[in-house]
Amino acid sequence: MATPIDISELEKALDGLLESALVPDSWERTLEQISQATGSVGTHIMPVRGKFPAGFLSTPNLLEAFQVYFSEEWYKRDFRERGLAVAMSNGVVIEHDIASEEEFKNQSFYTEFLARFGFRYSAMVGFTAGDTMLSLNLQRRIEDQPFDRDDARLLIKMQSRLTAAAEIIRALHIARIDSMSEAFELAGTAVIFFDRAGRIARLNQRAEKLLDGNIRIVDRELVAISQEETGLLRRHLQAILSKESFVNPVVSTPVLFSRPGKAPLVIRAQRLNGVPAELFSHSAAVAIITDLSERASPSRDLLRQLFALTPQETTVARLLMDGSSPRQIAEICGLTYETTRGYVKKVLAKTGTQRQSQLISLLSSLKV
Repeated sequence: MATPIDISELEKALDGLLESALVPDSWERTLEQISQATGSVGTHIMPVRGKFPAGFLSTPNLLEAFQVYFSEEWYKRDFRERGLAVAMSNGVVIEHDIASEEEFKNQSFYTEFLARFGFRYSAMVGFTAGDTMLSLNLQRRIEDQPFDRDDARLLIKMQSRLTAAAEIIRALHIARIDSMSEAFELAGTAVIFFDRAGRIARLNQRAEKLLDGNIRIVDRELVAISQEETGLLRRHLQAILSKESFVNPVVSTPVLFSRPGKAPLVIRAQRLNGVPAELFSHSAAVAIITDLSERASPSRDLLRQLFALTPQETTVARLLMDGSSPRQIAEICGLTYETTRGYVKKVLAKTGTQRQSQLISLLSSLKV
C-alpha cells in the first residue's frame, strides 16, 4: 500500500522547485522528493500537448517505461488524455476521474502497458509556463492505494509553486534567446526563432530587414512569394520539431526563398534542445538566414577547379546560385529548356548535391 501524503515532506520538496529552476541538475532530486512525499513510485513532467521522447523530466525509475511508451506508440493510446481538460480547469485530476474499475481491467493501456511495469494509479497536477500547458504526473503501483479526493485537495497546493518555477526557467531561457539574437545581430547574421508549432517566436533586426513584399510574416508564419517554398519550410520545421526527429535526427537541409530581381535567401533551421528549457521555453528551433546578395559568387576558375565543370556548366552553376530557375537560365543562355535541364543535372551530380538549395548552400560557403 502507498503511504499517505506527508504534508511536511511535500512542503520541503516543493521548496526544491525554485532551486531546480535555477540549478537544472537538481530536478531529478526534487522529483524524487516529491515522489516520496506523495507515496508515489515515480514522478514526471510533460507538455499536455506535443509529447516527444526528449521533452520531459522524470525520475530515473520511469525511464524504461517511457522508452516503451514512445517506441511502441502508447502515447497515441494514452487513456488518461481525456482527463487533461479536467486537470487544466480544476488543477488536479486523479485516475478515478478518468477511468472506472471495469476500464482498469479491460483497457489495453492499463492491462498491456502500465501492468507490464506494475503501475496503475496516477494523479496529474496541471500548470502553465507562458502559453505552454504542462502537467506533473505522480505514478503509483497496482498494489498501492489510489489517489483520492483528499489527496487532490493537498496536491492542488503544488500548482502555484510549479508555475513559479516554470516561469523562472522560461524567463531565463528567454534571456538566453535574447542574448543569442543579439550575438547574431552583432555578427551580421539574420535569425528567426520558432516555437513548437513552427510559428515565429522572435526574430532579430537583421531578419526584420529582409522582410518585404516577397518575404513576409503572416499569422506568425514565414511566407515566401512561392507557395511551394513556404510549404517546404513548413514541412522542414515540422520534421525537425516532430517526435520522430529524436529517433532519426533530421538533416538540416537548407530551404530556398526566391526573390524576383534579387538573389535568394537560404534558410537553415535546427532544433534547440535541452531539458528543462525544452519543456518551458517559447522557442524550440532557430533558423539562420543567408542573403546571397551580400555574398560574392565563387570565381569561374574556382568552380572549374573544384568540381571539374565545363565553361557552360560553370555559367549554369553561377546562375543557379543567383536563384535563376532552369527556364530563366535557358532564356539567358539562349538554350532550349531540355538542354538547360541536362546542364543542371550535370552540375548537381558533379557537386554532389540533389537540389538547387543544396547547391546554393555549398557554393555560398566557398571563398571567392
